[in-house]
Amino acid sequence: LGTFSTPLVVVMASTASSAPAGVGLPWVEKYRPRDLSDVVGNEPAMQRLRAMAEDRHMPNLLLSGPPGCGKTTSVMCLARALLGDDLVKTAVLELNASDDRGIDVVRNRIKTFAQQKISM
Repeated sequence: LGTFSTPLVVVMASTASSAPAGVGLPWVEKYRPRDLSDVVGNEPAMQRLRAMAEDRHMPNLLLSGPPGCGKTTSVMCLARALLGDDLVKTAVLELNASDDRGIDVVRNRIKTFAQQKISM
């Protein structure tokens, strides 16, 4: 399919689970949408995300909104549509903006992550 020259960096206010679906998960994680077609709400934004997945074009994104409105879920669904289940864990860096505000985050985590090359 190709190679992304830079990995996807997502800065969010919430945390997505990387646990296997089902066993021992909180209800909200167990039933979290995993596909863009399953996400409900803000239809204009979802149409844009679906178009990005269909065109296989990933621009820089900045999402904002109150906790629980679907930012993390929507982006993880987009990443899964673009990269597949196998690459999502290695090609997406999620930062909790309320915890990770220092320059060390930029120098260490983001810089190291951005230097990766993800092959598809």
